[in-house]
Amino acid sequence: MDSRERVERAINFERPDRVPFNFWMDRRRMAELDEKYGADFRLTRYDADVIESYACFPPFPGAEHEMKAGTSWMVKELFEDWGEAKNLAMPDPQAPALYEWLDHHVKTFPDKAIIANSANVLTIIEMMRTQESLYVGMCMYPEEVKALFHRISDVMAAVAENVCQRDITALYVQDDVAFKNGLLVSIEQCREFVFPHWKKVIDVAHAHGKPVFFHTDGKVDSLWEIFAEEFGIRMLNPLQPELQDIAAFKRQYHGRMGCYGGLQTCLLHELPPDGIRAHVQDLFAKCGQDGGLIMSSHDIDYSISEDQLDAMVDAIKHCTY
Repeated sequence: MDSRERVERAINFERPDRVPFNFWMDRRRMAELDEKYGADFRLTRYDADVIESYACFPPFPGAEHEMKAGTSWMVKELFEDWGEAKNLAMPDPQAPALYEWLDHHVKTFPDKAIIANSANVLTIIEMMRTQESLYVGMCMYPEEVKALFHRISDVMAAVAENVCQRDITALYVQDDVAFKNGLLVSIEQCREFVFPHWKKVIDVAHAHGKPVFFHTDGKVDSLWEIFAEEFGIRMLNPLQPELQDIAAFKRQYHGRMGCYGGLQTCLLHELPPDGIRAHVQDLFAKCGQDGGLIMSSHDIDYSISEDQLDAMVDAIKHCTY
């Protein structure tokens, strides 16, 4: 069974031969391993099943950032007055260059599951202004914020239209809407400001018969039913198990919505190899039965050793059906 078939079975709540997987790490650590083992080491060294193709992200205007300890930090906002937002130039979603890398992935890795990443309004705005400015803006300048959101999601819907005509496994919509204690804003504010823009892009994927993965960090159990019923999300990422009951998620949503994630990113670099294997087996027991699980991580800490990483991948590959 190749990776693509393995993933397709998992997301259709059928049993593959083993649990499919992917992982993300601190970008500095990934660069080190790319340098050591060659580009795409997750595929060539570890035989990961999923390729997340970021290539189709349009060049929206952004704030001034600088890198510190491997993280990009905003040092100057793109604009100060929400009234200026109407003058921001939007990128061209039809630019052929946007799709060159995705097309390379589709052509080069036909046996892998390729999911095309699609940032949404919160992610894109947060490259222009701070979260504080955004959420104050929702309260003080709601019409200006909504107008910019509409312009951004129109671009991303056009991108999704182009992407979903290609031979991808799924569209992967991404917007962080929560932190460790719950949602960043109320569900009512999400409905007013954010959900229409998620739906605009998700509807494009569904019109093309493509399943949708969704990423948001944080504690999002208050949105599980909305993700499943209103948006028809197939796989939710990363479902941080330290923040929500992943076994309850499995019991409630198996057959409707699965887990793309589940690995406790903040823990992996602190565990010995045997502890990592136990963690992987625990995730499989809670969430892996009868499909519906692609194991993955968010950004594993820079300090993780190769022995720890090897133990994680080996344990995942022993999660067989």
